[in-house]
Amino acid sequence: MPSSSPTRGVSEVSVELLLIVLVVALAIITYAAFSGALNSVFFKKSVYIAGNAAAVNLPRASGIPDQILSYTANQGDPFYLTGQTSHISGNQVTLQAIRPDGVILYPDASSLNGSLYGQPLYIYPSTNLGATACNYLISNTAPTASLSPLLLGTWKLQLVDPTVHVLVGSYTLPVNQGTSSLPGASGFASGGSGQLWTPQCTLLNATGVSSGGTGQLPSFTTAPHNMTYAVFNGTDYLQIQNDPSLSFTGALTISMWINPATNGTSSDSNNWHQIIGKGVTNGVNDETDNYQVFQYGNQLLFEWNDATNPSIHYQAITPPTVAANQWNYITVTVTSGGQLAIYNNGVQQTLAYDQSNVPGQNPIAPVSVNLLATPNDVTVGKQIGAGGSFYYVGDVGAMALYNRPITGAEITNNLNNYTA
Repeated sequence: MPSSSPTRGVSEVSVELLLIVLVVALAIITYAAFSGALNSVFFKKSVYIAGNAAAVNLPRASGIPDQILSYTANQGDPFYLTGQTSHISGNQVTLQAIRPDGVILYPDASSLNGSLYGQPLYIYPSTNLGATACNYLISNTAPTASLSPLLLGTWKLQLVDPTVHVLVGSYTLPVNQGTSSLPGASGFASGGSGQLWTPQCTLLNATGVSSGGTGQLPSFTTAPHNMTYAVFNGTDYLQIQNDPSLSFTGALTISMWINPATNGTSSDSNNWHQIIGKGVTNGVNDETDNYQVFQYGNQLLFEWNDATNPSIHYQAITPPTVAANQWNYITVTVTSGGQLAIYNNGVQQTLAYDQSNVPGQNPIAPVSVNLLATPNDVTVGKQIGAGGSFYYVGDVGAMALYNRPITGAEITNNLNNYTA
C-alpha cells in the first residue's frame, strides 16, 4: 500500500505565518523602544489636501499672452508651504514644479501668508533681474510684469509631505504658450562667480580675474530695472570653463547688455574690445574661434572660423551704432541655415563681411555662418591668446546664450525689460 504524508489545512498554515509576522514585528518594535530608535515618523499620518491646478493665460498689451501655472487648495488638513515665512500652524508641504525636460524647480513661497485654502496661487518665473531660468515664485496675485516664457510641453505640479516623504498631490499641466528651448547659459557677469547657469540649473564654473589679484569684479544693481552688472576696468575679465552648453555648431543667439566707457572710431585698434568669445589667437593671422563679439570702436563685430574649412576666418561688421556711457542691448542670431543677424537696441543692422583675421581686410559678399566647435573657455572682457588682449572697458549686465535664434518679440521683450 503506498505510503502517504500527513496533510495540513490552509487555515493552520495561515495562522503560523501570521504568528511569525507578529513575532518579527514585535521584535522590531521592542528593539526600537529599548535602543531609542523608535521614530515618531513611523506613526505620522500624511497631510490630506484636495485642490486643482491649471495653466493660465495672462493677457498682455503685445497680444501674446504669458502662460503661468496656478494651484488652488480647496479643503483638507491645515498646512503651509516650505519657505512660507508667515503661516498658520499645520503640516509643512513642499510645492515643486517639474519642467517638461524633467528638471525639478522649487518656487519661492516666502511672500505667502496665513491659510492658503481658497487662494489661487500663481507659479511663474521670477521677475527679479538677478534670477535665472531656475528661479520661480509662488504668489497669491497674478504678475503684471512681462515674464520669461515657460518651457513648452507637459509640466507637473506636485505637493510633497517632506516629513514622511509622501506625494500629497500631483497635477499634469500642458503648456502651449512659451519657448521651445531655454538658454544654454544665462545670468550675469557679476563678481567672481559670474552667476551663469545651465538649463539644468547647474552653476557654470566662472572666475573673475582682476588685476588686483582678488578674483572679484565689482558688481552693482544700479542699472535700469535694478539689473545686475559687473564693471570691467580694462585689466580684468571673466573666464568661464568650457562646457557643452557654451559651444555651438548650428543655430545660436548671443544676447547681452553692455555699457561701454568709450567707443571711438574702429580705425584705431585701441578701440577694439572683446565683449564675449569662445576663441583664441595663436599669433598674427592665426585665430580659432567658435564665436566672438567685439566692440569695434563705435561698431559691433562678430567673427568665427568655418567648420568645413577651419583655417578660414570670417568677420561681419555693423555700421557705427554703439553709444558710450549708455546701455546697449546687443543680439547676435544665427539660424540653422547659417543666416546671421546682428541687432543693437532691437534694430537689425546692415553687415559688411570680410575673410580675414584683421577687420576690414579682404571684403567679401555675405556668407553663411558655419560655426567651428572649439574646446576653448569662454571669456568676457578679454580675448585669450597671442596678438593682443583687447580688454573691454565698461559695464556688462544680463547675458544669455541660446541654441536657436530668438524671435523679434523676444528681442523686444528683452529690450523693454533689461533682460537677456
